Amino acid sequence: MTTKVNVLIDGGFFYQKFFEIHKKYPSHKDVISEVNNAISLVKTKTNGETNDILLRIYYYDCRPFGEKVKNPNGSGYIDFSGSKTFKTKTIFLKNLCKEEKMALRIGELSFDGWKTDLHNHSKLKPDFKQKGVDMKVGLDMAWMATKKIVDKIVLIAGDSDFISPIKFVRKEGIQVYLYTMKHYVKESLIEHCDFILS
Repeated sequence: MTTKVNVLIDGGFFYQKFFEIHKKYPSHKDVISEVNNAISLVKTKTNGETNDILLRIYYYDCRPFGEKVKNPNGSGYIDFSGSKTFKTKTIFLKNLCKEEKMALRIGELSFDGWKTDLHNHSKLKPDFKQKGVDMKVGLDMAWMATKKIVDKIVLIAGDSDFISPIKFVRKEGIQVYLYTMKHYVKESLIEHCDFILS
């Protein structure tokens, strides 16, 4: 039996977790490599009982913040569009959307002022907040379930905020595979998934 699989990636989680593991930020090819690994693990779990076909990859993220804000020390402005982080992330997302079967879902990144750096208390760092990303994941999962788009969803994430949409799609008959990239996740998240990929 052929089953259709969508892979949903929490981009903020993926980008940071990849950096923690490999000490470098991912390229678009690294995303595809992790997706291929996840699909291989799905096939291992099904033990040849189904023919699992990747239908599409959904990558949820925000474009980097590229505006000017007032310098916290009071002298002039800081232009984030000139930062290495801005340029690297922009190129990453631009290349990622060109990959086959890839769909980008973009939320908003807001600047909420300055906060103390945990590693250097005498230093301030920008406080960015993602808006709309988790909601887009949940809405897409509900849409996939109600429209019977796929049979299985692989969720690359570590946030227990996804429990509600996971419970919904499972009630609609979709199997949910959680790919944590070896990140510790709460027991409550594990309990509501059909399979854990590691």
